[in-house]
Amino acid sequence: MNVIRKLLLQHRSEVQAQMVAARAKVAEPFERELRAVNIALAALDGAPLIEAEPDESSPATPKVEPVRKSGLTRGRIKRSLQDMILAAVRAHDEGADTGTILESLERRWNRGFQESRVVEELRRLAAERTIVLDRGHWRMTVPPDARAGETSDRHVAA
Repeated sequence: MNVIRKLLLQHRSEVQAQMVAARAKVAEPFERELRAVNIALAALDGAPLIEAEPDESSPATPKVEPVRKSGLTRGRIKRSLQDMILAAVRAHDEGADTGTILESLERRWNRGFQESRVVEELRRLAAERTIVLDRGHWRMTVPPDARAGETSDRHVAA
């Protein structure tokens, strides 16, 4: 019984290793294509070009440096998760549920986010009264002076 268990565990390890190798082999062309698209997007945005890793099959090409404005450096601005979430919530005037915010984050910043971290940050922002959860949708809180300004405009217009 113990021998059979060891053989099955060994076989499971071999199958898992084969699955990892197969996934890597299948993902390789997609990763190359994604790198090429990211390079093209960076070039359009004026960010520094990121050279793809050289292949043995491709001839060595000299690196092309983008033209830089004097004294200015380009690159991505590092943003905190809080800043990214606030930008996503601001983009939805009518409010957005957690799934929509998560989708907006992934689409805009082209990376994956853990839903638990996003929810935790949404709750933290709600505790700070920066955003509010209203009927399942997260919205920016309206400052009291902005609400007072809206009411006074209505009275003047009437």
